[in-house]
Amino acid sequence: MNELLSSLEERTGENLSDVKLSDINAYIKQNTLEVILVCPESRFDELNKRTPELTKALAEILSTTFKVRLKVKKSYFDEAFFTYNLLEFLANHPIIKNNVKSGSFIFEYTDDGVRVKIEVPSTIADYITARKILDQINAYAFTHYCEKIVVELKPIELESEEIVFELPETKLVYDYEGGRKIKVENVEPFIGEIIYEKPSYIVDAKPTDGIVLCGRIKEFTERKRTPKEGDTEDKFFFKFRLEDFTGSVDCIYFPSKKTLDKIRLLRDGKEVVVYGAIEMNTFRGVTSMSLRVRYISLCTLPEEFKINRAKMSLPEKYTCIFPQPYESFEQDDIFRQADEIPRFLLNKEFVVYDFEATGLLNENPRIVEIGAVKIKDGVITETFECLVDPECLIPPKSTEVHGITDAMVKGKPTIKDVMPDFFKFCYGCIMVGQNTLNYDWPLLRGIAEPMNIYFENEQLDVMVLAKKYHPEFAKYNLGYMAKQFGFVNEEAHRALSDTVTTAKVFKEISKKM
Repeated sequence: MNELLSSLEERTGENLSDVKLSDINAYIKQNTLEVILVCPESRFDELNKRTPELTKALAEILSTTFKVRLKVKKSYFDEAFFTYNLLEFLANHPIIKNNVKSGSFIFEYTDDGVRVKIEVPSTIADYITARKILDQINAYAFTHYCEKIVVELKPIELESEEIVFELPETKLVYDYEGGRKIKVENVEPFIGEIIYEKPSYIVDAKPTDGIVLCGRIKEFTERKRTPKEGDTEDKFFFKFRLEDFTGSVDCIYFPSKKTLDKIRLLRDGKEVVVYGAIEMNTFRGVTSMSLRVRYISLCTLPEEFKINRAKMSLPEKYTCIFPQPYESFEQDDIFRQADEIPRFLLNKEFVVYDFEATGLLNENPRIVEIGAVKIKDGVITETFECLVDPECLIPPKSTEVHGITDAMVKGKPTIKDVMPDFFKFCYGCIMVGQNTLNYDWPLLRGIAEPMNIYFENEQLDVMVLAKKYHPEFAKYNLGYMAKQFGFVNEEAHRALSDTVTTAKVFKEISKKM
């Protein structure tokens, strides 16, 4: 039985063994704490009559200045209603949603309760099992019904074309209009036709037969070609590196007799627009990209340039990791008393986060666990927690620190699966962490930005804040600061435990902010 219900049963003498705690909602502006209980239909009238007595007992147990409001709901198992609710729940998982229909549910009734079997393609069953989504489904059934409901998977074999794999379309937005092009001026022909097309970013260049790039010439050199049989005169070619605001590319130009003297007029530092073909070359086992130049125009590069980032737009739904309500009957995040909430925390949303990884920043680390909690108006409301498959072996020295093994992350989502959901969870919030400016924040940006995911959140580092507002501390590691404020981190170096402890320390420091 839930700890809160056990205390309520002990205080009132009411038998609550068949009652479930469905939810606890805090309404800061109304200074109200709503507790929702679910009971069998046969006990609804009885408990409803005792609501005033139960409410008073709850207020004493919670010991809060919030006004406590108790809501009792009936639990009634209906196949159609259960199916509808479960399909709504699964709508957050597009791959599952597309392969589970109302006819996929089989209900079996026993003396012990209800057994629900969901027919799904075997590949989808593997997907559900690996991501522990079945555990989420059974947890949903447990908290919303008093009847004993067990949900199982019934894998079925289908032809591959019958299985629908469809993920939400990833949408990219830009910082400003115009796409990823560079606006050059004073374009005039130099070799070949004048180039009117706007140049692309060199960093975006990929193998193609026709591309326009611009930049400054560097390392301009003239070289003599190896004579071929029958050649009666020397032939030359020219190599240079073209560098714009985003990157550089090696270029090669083979002149004709008409353009030989003109190409020799180019010098390092000259600003040009070039048209040609991007090719991939392999030399001594090393593959590189180069541009075979056809036309060259002179130009003036912009004096000021700001890269137009292609950014992932905010996802509409969570698709892999789903935030869970923060469950603690005491709200032991110590944000319980309305009059104790520091003013700095009001009317703001924070995400306190922590990563566990395979090593230090200089070791090209990969994330193996994410833990985060969301704080609204001084109250922890949600958690975001997951293990991550780093797609590499975890060094033993890292496992010694956080206890996460290769077996624990096997079959877990990869960081590419998880990052869009973490981006959605953090969107619009101030991000807070312990020593994050030196580790977690650069680690996050280094992993997310190549995916076109840009976290532009304001950052607060608890270590930095503690040094400013508590200069009397002898040390500033999380364990020491937690001890100074009377907290104990039960699972140090596990992401969610570290995050909750950091949130508590942050709350104490914010009293001085």
